[in-house]
Amino acid sequence: MDISEVTRRQIIDYLILWEKPYQGRLDILEFLGRTWNLETLDCDIERHYVRFHDWDDHDLLYGIFNLHTCDDDKFLKFLGNCIHPIVRSDKDEVIELVSVFNNLLANDGYVLREESYISSKPIYKGMRLKGGVQGNVKNLIFAANGPKPELVLIDSVSNDIQIVKNKQYCLVYDKPILERGLLWTDLVYWWYEQHHFDNLERKEQEIHLYRRLTESLASQPEKLLFETYFKHFRYKLNDILPALVPQVYLHYDPKTIKQLQTDQRLVRQRMDFLLLFSNHDRIVLEIDGQQHYSENGIAKPELYAKMVAEDRRLRLSGYEIYRFGGYELYGEQGKQIVIDFFQSLFHHHTIKK
Repeated sequence: MDISEVTRRQIIDYLILWEKPYQGRLDILEFLGRTWNLETLDCDIERHYVRFHDWDDHDLLYGIFNLHTCDDDKFLKFLGNCIHPIVRSDKDEVIELVSVFNNLLANDGYVLREESYISSKPIYKGMRLKGGVQGNVKNLIFAANGPKPELVLIDSVSNDIQIVKNKQYCLVYDKPILERGLLWTDLVYWWYEQHHFDNLERKEQEIHLYRRLTESLASQPEKLLFETYFKHFRYKLNDILPALVPQVYLHYDPKTIKQLQTDQRLVRQRMDFLLLFSNHDRIVLEIDGQQHYSENGIAKPELYAKMVAEDRRLRLSGYEIYRFGGYELYGEQGKQIVIDFFQSLFHHHTIKK
């Protein structure tokens, strides 16, 4: 039993005390039958829980079905049924339960993730966390189309930052990242909330955001990758397309080399592209131009060494990093390289329609 009894009791007690019925819109026997073979138990539950009320939810979940000590698969199946589309139709209720479940399950290395869809509604399955980055996503600052933003740490305990200069040139996604990650539809809805495009159709809102994001792309290889991604996968994956976020600030170094006491400065202040397949599965894409390994046309081995050392640090922190040579992302051959890469990446992370 890898999911501890402490975690299980916290979840069970939350469901018992929750203001909404954990069985959703189903009657209790139909709901329980989705997880257990009730056999002769249905008569007892009908008599004691439904008719005479001498059993309560605590008796049912702890005493009859032993949720606090049953095997992990059964426990996770029960949780998945609590948020199954057949059981629960209210989207806000599902979001609340998924958040509660995953915050507690993460302590034992488990998570509920979207495995498939039915009528465009997600079906969740419990699984082990495959490493990934610890902690939740905060401070998603991206797509600067002018001078880079200057950041200050205003609360080191909570890791809260503030943009004190050039905020008007960048975008800041300020909504929580759900466990399923950041989707293109999430970004479009956020963009709509920011600008209140009541006079624009959904397609026009997407185009408006797409054009704003492309303004932050500085090179032709970056533009080819970004454009190919959306042209090829937008309607293949539709509402489960992960958002490809350009020019994401990882951190900010406000000092120049002259101001530093040593020559050591932050190596990578910005990622070329970031995909969030979940709060923990974060994929970084980098497109290498001459500036990554040379200076004024002269090869600089120390630049390359610093770059790969930073890659190692990020990988050990749980990020996945994939590099493209700028030279390979041109023309039809470059487009095919991008398509083949993302098809393999999505297959690796079981993202499919």
